[in-house]
Amino acid sequence: MLLWKPIWHNFIANGTEANIMEDSFLYFGYGSGLNPTLVEFCVNETVVFIGKGTLKNYALKFNRLNPDGSARGNLIYLENEVVHGLLYQISKKKFEQLAQTEPCYDFIEIEVEIKDGLKKAFAFKCENITENIFPSERYMSLLIQNATENQFPEEYLEKIRQQAKAK
Repeated sequence: MLLWKPIWHNFIANGTEANIMEDSFLYFGYGSGLNPTLVEFCVNETVVFIGKGTLKNYALKFNRLNPDGSARGNLIYLENEVVHGLLYQISKKKFEQLAQTEPCYDFIEIEVEIKDGLKKAFAFKCENITENIFPSERYMSLLIQNATENQFPEEYLEKIRQQAKAK
């Protein structure tokens, strides 16, 4: 049983970046995906780091229930909010492998703003949300560390910290 949505064919059919990146796709990491080493581990090959990106009209929330009862990061549509993340170029042959690494999430197509303009990419988003759960200290520590290393805006980091403290 597939727990993710196989949508690679839509990516090509719509012509999204097809001429520029025939053999690859863009992935927007915003939670554990802020760690390039982890992304490479998930696809078992080297990925190309494109740069920092911003996803507009979404917010980072911690409302995806982990099996251990803690929360994981998730994208929620919310006008006038932003999610900062990292954009990677990954081999097309690894699309399904990456999509399967987060079985409770859908792999959705989004538009990410980078310094060169808007780019179509894929990101994880879970529709099955749980309220009043909180991320583990380890998860938050790594997320904040990676976001800080990538020089995300301080006000964005503070929003993330406040969500974790809302216990």
